[in-house]
Amino acid sequence: MLNHIRVRFSLLVAAALILFGVAVAGTASAQERPIKVVVVDLERVVALSAAGKDLEARLAKFQEAVQAEGSAKAEAARGLRQKLTDGVNSLSEDKLSELQKQYEDATIAIKRFQDDKQREGQKMQVEGLRDIEKQLQPVFEKLRDDQGYDLILNNVPGVVVMANQRVDITSLVIERLNAAAAAGN
Repeated sequence: MLNHIRVRFSLLVAAALILFGVAVAGTASAQERPIKVVVVDLERVVALSAAGKDLEARLAKFQEAVQAEGSAKAEAARGLRQKLTDGVNSLSEDKLSELQKQYEDATIAIKRFQDDKQREGQKMQVEGLRDIEKQLQPVFEKLRDDQGYDLILNNVPGVVVMANQRVDITSLVIERLNAAAAAGN
């Protein structure tokens, strides 16, 4: 079923691109210039650009801090569990009940901590990618204007079926994005 949907989507995208090509071809022949279509691998741009590497480093630092704090919380919960186990025969029912409550509270706090930090990490990633997207917009506009590109596609399976390496501008985009970042744009 999913493959059927992908095939239909790919056919729709191909048909739309053909219609776009026909429409632009009429305009292009009037302007006497060929249509220039290029592709860019945005995942590679994010992975290899300075902005993408910075985002990756911030996410890794965040993850390390979360792991350290989570480990400390887990160790405290293990300590409570050990007190419970050790005190089964020697502590009063009230004290055991209190320790059990503390242990349950600690495990709930750990789960809440994990959920909160997961949301925080996802938000950090989304915001970081949004910032990179904002940095890319003027880069794409300048490339479009300087190189005369009519269409720039993200080189992802299902949208771009096949692309010759000569129409892949990923390295150029990374170079321009890094230059813009270094210039303070």
